[in-house]
Amino acid sequence: MTLPAHLLNHARHEAEYLLREVGGARAVVVATVDGFDVAHARRHDLEASRMAAMASSIAALGQVVAYEAGLGAPRCMIVEAAEGYVIVRSVPRRDHPLVIQLLTDRTGLLGLALQQLSRSGQQLEAA
Repeated sequence: MTLPAHLLNHARHEAEYLLREVGGARAVVVATVDGFDVAHARRHDLEASRMAAMASSIAALGQVVAYEAGLGAPRCMIVEAAEGYVIVRSVPRRDHPLVIQLLTDRTGLLGLALQQLSRSGQQLEAA
């Protein structure tokens, strides 16, 4: 799937923004819902294509769980690990639905990370 240049530019901008603005951010990947890397920014040697595939899988699992529970469309899925968080935010664009995955360590505040991720999701949805 080929995405429009303006969307690729917005995705790149939002990935860099999140890495810069979220305390403890280690990596950010914007991906298609079928698991392809659209844009990424990272501080550590993490493979963006693998992260994109994982983001897609986490989003799909969240969608099934939310549907089965009767909760409606999921917005965000959080995996808490010993040394940080994996947060996946759905970006329900009509033309090109996306997901954003943010990996953080425990030095930042989860609530602020969620707020910034929500902001980036809205920016990408409107792009």
